Amino acid sequence: MVDASLTESGLADRDLVEIVNEVWDAYLQQPQAQQTDHEPALDMRPITAAVSITGAWEGHVRVLVPAAAATDITGLMLAMEPDEVTDRDVTDAMGELINVVGGNLKNRGAQPAKLGLPVVATGKMLFPSTRETHRLAIGWQDKPDQPITFSVLHVHRERPISTRLP
Repeated sequence: MVDASLTESGLADRDLVEIVNEVWDAYLQQPQAQQTDHEPALDMRPITAAVSITGAWEGHVRVLVPAAAATDITGLMLAMEPDEVTDRDVTDAMGELINVVGGNLKNRGAQPAKLGLPVVATGKMLFPSTRETHRLAIGWQDKPDQPITFSVLHVHRERPISTRLP
């Protein structure tokens, strides 16, 4: 049975893997991001960055990054020492990271498609009425148990959005 969301977006798991590897190599000089089966710790307060895609399909591309890894990545992207990195720098770098990954996924997926503006927050962003269709967890340097997790979330049109507040 073909997953309708894959047909709708035109994306495959390999698209996410290839794009993240390209970004890791080009932006971080870290060829071949190392995939891991580790799940993020439940008590982890990650930096989350996300961007929406609309058009032929609707969804979001999201990355959850442990705070220490976000600081390291920001330092590499901005050619700074980790102790020089500010919260604003992390916000800018994580927004750029998800914008590049999301833009490449948008271009590989079903057309027409538009990319929204990136949003960055501390903690895990939730997207009601979506389902995760693609996931890639990668270890960061010597901490494979603290994965960086990229996800493609598709809007689930059949699932009603509640307008009631709890």
